[in-house]
Amino acid sequence: MWLRKAREEDVAALLAVINGYADRGLLLRRSEESLRRHLDDFTVAMDADGGVIGCGALTVLGPGLGEVRSLAVREDQAGRGIGRSIVEHLLEEAGRRGFSEVLALTRRSSFFEALGFAVTRRERFLDKLMVDCKACPMNLCCDETAMVRVIVIEQGDAASRPPETPRARRRSKSVASRSSGKAPRRSA
Repeated sequence: MWLRKAREEDVAALLAVINGYADRGLLLRRSEESLRRHLDDFTVAMDADGGVIGCGALTVLGPGLGEVRSLAVREDQAGRGIGRSIVEHLLEEAGRRGFSEVLALTRRSSFFEALGFAVTRRERFLDKLMVDCKACPMNLCCDETAMVRVIVIEQGDAASRPPETPRARRRSKSVASRSSGKAPRRSA
């Protein structure tokens, strides 16, 4: 298995994988037009014969914020770590693109937790919810969990880490202020 950016010749295979999940109510359906318009967002997993076996997209939601979308793996390839590899690749890409956070709306929170995402409030992303969620058949009774992963840029390399809790942030500011000789700033 290897990963690369999606190309025009991948569109039919991407639609088959994504819309196969949409037929079961697990993902939002993608039209060919929408997929072609956002093709640059997609990374594909390829098998040894050059066939598409999975995909995921990293979409810009706003300044410093990206979203993992349309994560799908062909059913005959499930359970082989392909989805995990795609998300890890998208997180690296997020760092290169300057994102500070990456969002995932999911029904598989344990999968994203294992990748360092943490549950957050859906209300943080009202702009996204108003645009994308209005087209979803589950809009009024959504069962997806909002999760985020913080992206940290370290010496030119992108790394990511789970979001800090407010208590951990206060503790790290306090430690930093003691080492710098400055008093910690209090937030209102």
